[in-house]
Formats: sequence, structure tokens, C-alpha cells
Amino acid sequence: MSRVARRPPLNHSTSRTLAALVGSLPVSLLLGIALAAALPLRLELRYLIGAYSVVPLWAALACCLFLVRNAGRAWLWLALAGALAAGVSWLALRAR
Repeated sequence: MSRVARRPPLNHSTSRTLAALVGSLPVSLLLGIALAAALPLRLELRYLIGAYSVVPLWAALACCLFLVRNAGRAWLWLALAGALAAGVSWLALRAR
């Protein structure tokens, strides 16, 4: 009879909560910057739209991160969304 060491199941709820509360704010700020940089409006309107979109994006990201299967996927989605938003804002600002 072989002995197999059984590990206790991982608790991903703490890491998902940290991802939702801490990780989603910088990503929502990056998305707001990307939105403000990509809009073809006056500077004042772009700033207002970008600034006012941060809170709804933060709430939406925080709610959606609890729907993923485990914490690794939550952090992966945050990293991908942040990289995409940083790339879009960099390209939009470079094109101006």
C-alpha cells in the first residue's frame, strides 16, 4: 500500500478578495486613462469621461473577479486587462 500525501484544498477566496479589492483599482485607473486617451473629444471632456468612468469600472471588475474559478485566473485576467489598457493608452497618446 502506497502512502500518498494529501494536501488540504487551497482556499482561493482570500486571494480573490485581494484581487478584487486591491488589484482592480489600478486596472480600472488604467482603463480610465485608456478611455480618456482614445476618445476624439476636447481635452476637458476626455478628462471628465475618463475620471468618471473609474468608479463604475472598479465596481464591475471587482464583481467579475469573484466569478472566476480560482485566484490565479483572477490575477491573470487583471494582468491582461492592465497590459491591454496600458498598451491602448500608450498608443493613443503616441498618436496625438
